[in-house]
Amino acid sequence: MLHRYMTQPMPHQAGTTLPEIVIVLGLVALMMVIAAPALTSARRAAALGRATSHIHALLSSGHARAILRCQTEALVFERDAGKWRCFLAEDGDGDGVRHSDIRRGRDRIVGEIFELDAGGAGLGILQHIRIPDPSGRGWLNGDLDDPVRAGRGDIITFTNTGTATPSSVYFTNGVDRMKVLRVYGPTGKIRELEWRRGWSTWSAPR
Repeated sequence: MLHRYMTQPMPHQAGTTLPEIVIVLGLVALMMVIAAPALTSARRAAALGRATSHIHALLSSGHARAILRCQTEALVFERDAGKWRCFLAEDGDGDGVRHSDIRRGRDRIVGEIFELDAGGAGLGILQHIRIPDPSGRGWLNGDLDDPVRAGRGDIITFTNTGTATPSSVYFTNGVDRMKVLRVYGPTGKIRELEWRRGWSTWSAPR
């Protein structure tokens, strides 16, 4: 007996058309454009936080070492071609930490040398905008290209009695936000403050 087998039509196999691919690629590109500013802002915020935290740790270490070792210690900042670096150094000849003594080997560098890139987020002061002075009196002035305010130099000294060079070290994300580490002379205490565009005063980080 002959059996007839009815062939069933093959189901329609859906495919991706060129217009659909173009639409998907367009949506991906749009999402990347929308997300780019947020990613850039997040990277700047992270860089600002890292730089501030690292310098804060170095300042705290210098303060503690000076008291524990009963000798003068200092956080030294140096600038060359717009780039900054800093490091801890200890007084080796009893006349305080000096750049000249470091070059001659009389004052010894302690630990690593921390490099801070020029531009972008990190050490610096926002310009072309009025910024309140962290002291609460007037506006921040002086040399806005110099973010390290430590008397007449760029060396923050800590003594074995706990005192320090009254100092302010400024940081910025390069757009609309700043931080400052303030070192108080009589106690060597370090305080971190934050300022954002539109704020009338500095405040403790939130």
